[in-house]
Amino acid sequence: MRRWPLVYSALAGACDTLTGVLLVVAPATTLHLMGLTSIPTEAVWLRWIGAFVGAVGLTYLYPFALPAAGRRSRLAVVLEATALIRLVVATFVGVALLRGWLETGWISVLATDLVLALAQLAILRRGALDEAL
Repeated sequence: MRRWPLVYSALAGACDTLTGVLLVVAPATTLHLMGLTSIPTEAVWLRWIGAFVGAVGLTYLYPFALPAAGRRSRLAVVLEATALIRLVVATFVGVALLRGWLETGWISVLATDLVLALAQLAILRRGALDEAL
């Protein structure tokens, strides 16, 4: 399937956008759905994180709102930038887990961000965007 990088970007964008919206609208419920039990008492911080996660998701979707002619270059930048963001988040979560700042359920965030960042870097390195667009 030559279009898998496009499908990947659309799915990653949709998942992050939905997660962000859920964190803004129902932060405690969202963390519960993620299997986390330690819920901060100040929901405003979770909502702020939700705004960030949602913005990352919308970043993935932005190239699809543009004319097809410029989509490849924009999507490449999106994959590079969001891979960096995901690597930073995975590193922070990993350190926070090792230091005991976060409960072990956050390992799912570490794993997800790390796997998706590596997948994006592989898409870029293998030139899969050139084949898809």
